[in-house]
Amino acid sequence: MFEAETKRLHELVKAVLPELDGIVGWEQGFDALHATPVFVNREEDVHRLMWSPLCVHNLSGYLVKTPPFLPRDEGRKVGICVKGCDSRSLVALEQEKFLGRDRLHIFGIPCEGTVDWRRVMKKIPLRGVSSVRREGPELKVEDSRGVHSLPWEESLARRCLRCAHPNPLVHDVLVRDPVEPRIKKDEAYGLVEEMDQKSLEERLAFWSAELDRCIRCYACRNACPLCVCQDRCIVETRDPKWLTQKMGISEKFMFHMIHSLHLAGRCTECGECERVCPMEIPVTLMKEKLNQITREILGYEAGIDSQLVPPLLTFNPGEHEL
Repeated sequence: MFEAETKRLHELVKAVLPELDGIVGWEQGFDALHATPVFVNREEDVHRLMWSPLCVHNLSGYLVKTPPFLPRDEGRKVGICVKGCDSRSLVALEQEKFLGRDRLHIFGIPCEGTVDWRRVMKKIPLRGVSSVRREGPELKVEDSRGVHSLPWEESLARRCLRCAHPNPLVHDVLVRDPVEPRIKKDEAYGLVEEMDQKSLEERLAFWSAELDRCIRCYACRNACPLCVCQDRCIVETRDPKWLTQKMGISEKFMFHMIHSLHLAGRCTECGECERVCPMEIPVTLMKEKLNQITREILGYEAGIDSQLVPPLLTFNPGEHEL
């Protein structure tokens, strides 16, 4: 699946690899339904790189998390593969001075959506997956029992169904031709608007039920490329002490509300927090609501323009007039 794009990616990487400290991309995972991040710095390993709708991970977090995957020597660069949503994370990290654009070589990959393997498995219990491919409007999955079909739209992650930025906003080269956005920007908050139609009691009941399933594993925090203060995270500090390790609903609410507010005006809606949640809690929905407020009141959308400063990182005396 997507052999032409993968071959093109190999050609582009080989052309610049001598100038890079390495490149972070995706490779085949433990079966045909999964991809996994890979770090390549030798030409003989370039064949491991791949592109397909199974490449779900936002790799930008690897550039800033500990240990960061950044060039060791001044003047050299590191390569990274990004989808449209991933590129917004790079822009946001550059805005906050965590990255320098001149230290990156970006392989942009226009994306028509990534497969949510959990949605697929719920509809088709699979064993021993040997191949996955897209044929027109269908996803074809072959396992030990034969070939199974699933409508393409029913296989995609929720973040992809509401994506208005499928093409990388920053890149040095494009691996394939740009694609048409699935929706317009003003259509991105349909689920948020549905939630707003509910009463306060209904919303409280919804989030109480969802967050009660949270096991406080912090996978959402760890996967977020913009959640960069893990060594000082409020859930683990003891001085000052904000939270205990108790599993009560109030503690869970506290963590998720603070996590969301720390990302207000910064979240690029890449959906990583929701993708990695083992309990399948729609945690991105909280950030989407805050982003909707930020866009409507302040006219700001995260990860679009590296020259702008996120609104909650600025002070404007005239904001009281808004």
